[in-house]
Amino acid sequence: MFIKSSRCDGQQDTCGCVNVAIVRDAVIVTDEGGNVSTFDHFEWRDFIAGVKAGEFDLPHSSPAKTTIAVQ
Repeated sequence: MFIKSSRCDGQQDTCGCVNVAIVRDAVIVTDEGGNVSTFDHFEWRDFIAGVKAGEFDLPHSSPAKTTIAVQ
């Protein structure tokens, strides 16, 4: 079962929505454009750890930085 990103605003051009399915042997990520990426559980764990550590945060000068409210 796929879970849609809670950040998705439903606007095709701006949302950049992703869907994630965690299955027995992999984590499958799809986007609104139909692209599919597959990760093993170790890769996914490391990616999530990087997100939590701020490795992928936008630079402070990014115009998108002011539109994202982190909860």
